[in-house]
Amino acid sequence: MPLNKAKHIIQSLKKKDETISFENLTCWEYKEDNYSLYMFSIQLKNQDELLKIHEELRDYIAIYFQSQILEKDIERWNIYQFFFIQEKVEDNTKQKIEQDKFSTRKIILDNLKKSLLDEQIKSLINLELFEFKIETRKIDTDTVDEKLNKEHSSLLALIDKIGNSNLDDSLELILNSLGNE
Repeated sequence: MPLNKAKHIIQSLKKKDETISFENLTCWEYKEDNYSLYMFSIQLKNQDELLKIHEELRDYIAIYFQSQILEKDIERWNIYQFFFIQEKVEDNTKQKIEQDKFSTRKIILDNLKKSLLDEQIKSLINLELFEFKIETRKIDTDTVDEKLNKEHSSLLALIDKIGNSNLDDSLELILNSLGNE
């Protein structure tokens, strides 16, 4: 199913509280058979703007959308906020906002350099949420013995020198020897 603008959601929210307005706030809907996923997006210039509105926007979505409009639990717990920021956002700020699990999952895409068109926003949301790229990686097929021989030959030689029967008694000697390498 395609991702579409959900203008009716923004209109419903405005009716709930006409005093609050977020410029550039858009709601996107991804329809499944029996439910929908909702993504709110907002474009901002910099970190200062983000810090000014992120909590207020989160609370606004929680109070007026999540608790008053949505009826299905699956929809209530699958709401996303996308912040599209033209400038770079500090890593600690990004982490603090994205790790806030109240109401929605927050995703910050920063250092974009310019405002985005709707198609660009849709594409970035799709990439982030729906288009999984699984990259293959080389798996080490060495046995434990082979890996120990390759990476820890000095430890194995030391154990052989001491002998298995004295291993417990010689643990301090082994640790000191390894610490000197």
